[in-house]
Amino acid sequence: MNTVTALRLSKPTANLEFYAGTDGRKGRLGLDDPALDLLTDFHLTPAISVRATAQIDNALTQMIRDRVRLLFIVDAEFSLLGAITSYDIQGEKPLRYLQSRDCRIGICSREDILVQDIMTPVQKWKVIDFDQLRDATVADVVEAFKASGQRHLIVVDAVSGRDAQVVRGLFSLSTLERALGTDIESTKIASSFAEIKHALAR
Repeated sequence: MNTVTALRLSKPTANLEFYAGTDGRKGRLGLDDPALDLLTDFHLTPAISVRATAQIDNALTQMIRDRVRLLFIVDAEFSLLGAITSYDIQGEKPLRYLQSRDCRIGICSREDILVQDIMTPVQKWKVIDFDQLRDATVADVVEAFKASGQRHLIVVDAVSGRDAQVVRGLFSLSTLERALGTDIESTKIASSFAEIKHALAR
């Protein structure tokens, strides 16, 4: 029987830091399996970053090469500024950015857009604290995705002895779908575990 633990989404602290640190993901998971089995843990797998001044299509090329769909954005001093996903680059964000600049054809174009122009800055993230995951299950992660409407959930951890947090890892909706063997997004993330179980049983 599934017991749901609500995973709280919160804003990161002002002093959020970034570090790069095998992948703990299993092949096929069930709803009762530990959430940590699904986590991409940066203690084990290095996080992938890109400079804020990179052009967006160059960043997309890097994602394809590194087989990731999210890059962390850093400045010249490697300070963490935000994140960008392949969905940001391939979706409506570039066009909305150009429209916000009141660009005319021939004056500015997609080639002028940098990742810093369309990234999601750290201040706008909603994150999960690592401590919440110790007893959480895959079912809890499903519910967190349902509540957030996001394709990635970033996990942060406290820095011992300092008033700061560090990016510890992330959950990917695509990875979750592969692990469960069902397309959760296409079903708009089932509104009940009965629906999810039905999808998994097919």
